[in-house]
Order: sequence, then C-alpha cells, then structure tokens
Amino acid sequence: MNRPLGRVFAAAAAAAGIGPNAVTAVSALATVAGLVVIAAVPVTIASGVGAAALLVVGFALDAADGQVARLTGASSRAGEWLDHVVDAGKMVGVHAAVLIGFTGSGRSGGPWLLLPLGYALVAVVLFVGLTLYSLLAPPSGPTPPPSTLRAVLLLPADYGILAVAFVLWGVPDLFIGVYAALLLATTGITALLARKWFRSLAGGSPASA
Repeated sequence: MNRPLGRVFAAAAAAAGIGPNAVTAVSALATVAGLVVIAAVPVTIASGVGAAALLVVGFALDAADGQVARLTGASSRAGEWLDHVVDAGKMVGVHAAVLIGFTGSGRSGGPWLLLPLGYALVAVVLFVGLTLYSLLAPPSGPTPPPSTLRAVLLLPADYGILAVAFVLWGVPDLFIGVYAALLLATTGITALLARKWFRSLAGGSPASA
C-alpha cells in the first residue's frame, strides 16, 4: 500500500524540486496530525477515518522520501538517519496516542493500559531488531525473489495495516478486538524473526530479513 502511493508522492516531490528530507518532515507532520486526532479528538467514526487517512499518508510519504533520494541522487547518511529517527518516534507515538485515547474515552485502567504498552514494546523490539540485523548481517548472495506468501504472513506486523485499522476507532469494541489481534500476531512474528536473526548472526550465515 505505502510503496505504490509513495511513488506518486515521490514523483510529485521530485517534479516540484522537494528534497527527501523535506518529504520526511511532511511525513512526520502527517503522522503527528493523525496521532493528535486519536489522542485528543472525541471518538467518532469520522475521527477514526480521519486519523487513518493521516497515518496512511504519513506512511506513504515515509516510503516516498527514499524514492525521492534515489530518483534525484540525493541519498545521504544524514537523510537515512533522519528517516529512521522519525520511524522510531512513530512506532512509539501511535501506541501512546491509543493509550491517551483509551483514557479519554473512559478506559483508563486494567487491561486497557496493557494493550498499548505491550504493543509499543513489541513494536520497538521488532524495529530495533530489524534495523540492527540489517547493519550486522554478514554479506549475502543475490537477493531472492519476493515471496507473496511470506509477504501475506507478515502483513499483521506491517504498520500500514495498523494505520488502516484506525477506521474502526469510532467503534471502540471492534477496534480493540482488531488491535489486540494485531498485537498477538505481531508478537508471534517478532519472536520468530528474532530467533531467525539471532541464529543467522550467531552462525555467520546470511538470512533474509
């Protein structure tokens, strides 16, 4: 979802002379706007759809910044650092916004607190694990062809799926059920990937992320 839409944004940014770091900044602004809607706007169908739209746009722009960098030859270490820092903030911010939103809608104790806190923990572990593995992994051979089955199996851990799930924010019980299911699936995926990455690094053999 994010890459096809990101290509549209990337082409528009390149044509307008907008650099990759500026695209990253706009991505961050769109995401923050979506988080403010989740945390501070009364829970309604409209606020959920609006939050989801903003998060999806922010996610697509996150894909666009790298495409702009490659398209214009403006890749840099500083830009890559900025992109990762914004991603790290997004991973924690979305669940912090859910926690605040839960509190504002009367779900201020017990398991309601554990869901976003647990999701934030899992998201950070997955993000850091993937980032470090990409830096520490031994050189690999030719990139294997993409696997459609693998991509589908990893979908529950994709930030874009979580972003789209906020269209249900205005139906709290349904959103909580989907949110909890995504947390459970992401936890399982993170555990499997962490085991795979650790074994690869311990054995010195490459493994695809």
